[in-house]
Amino acid sequence: MERLLELWLTVDEPTGTVLGVIVVACLIRQSLWAWPLGVAYVLVSVTVLLDARLYANLALHLLGFLPLNLYGWYHWVFGRAPGEEELPVTRAPRRTIVVLAALCLVGTAALGTAFATYTDAALPYWDNALFVASLAAMWLTARKQIENWAFWFVINIVSVGVYWVQALPLYAGLYLVYIAMAVAGWRSWSRSMTPRESPAGDA
Repeated sequence: MERLLELWLTVDEPTGTVLGVIVVACLIRQSLWAWPLGVAYVLVSVTVLLDARLYANLALHLLGFLPLNLYGWYHWVFGRAPGEEELPVTRAPRRTIVVLAALCLVGTAALGTAFATYTDAALPYWDNALFVASLAAMWLTARKQIENWAFWFVINIVSVGVYWVQALPLYAGLYLVYIAMAVAGWRSWSRSMTPRESPAGDA
């Protein structure tokens, strides 16, 4: 068993890297495969994040990403109106964005302070900023609202620095790829929206 664990710890990061890219590619294409593969990505990431002592990020994956992947899977399948082949891309109400932004600020301050005080977390404030912002972005993704890509763009930039500082170069490289994929996701989803709902400037 110990040898199996040692073997797994040599392949968990590259496995998570590959799965992560596939999941985002599926989201860009609005494929339902994004959700079951997202669940697999969460489970693979557990040992990576434990070893790096990124506890808030670990909690994000298990308590946030895992249930939201299951919810997104459900909502994309059963949230369609009668007669629709797939759930359409929509824009989030302005009030939703304001509330999510406020929750991100409050959550970062509160959780960052708690983790800095009571744990040996490596980067408590940055880690928790990613935690709460990623929950917000994941909620928008599960609701199939285009603003999720703007959230992910910012999150991915910060994540590159966090993973690089924690000596996880493959995950840092993965999030560099995610930055470009967030731009591609925004453009792809905006093209699939009706002219009335399409973001300004995206013809």
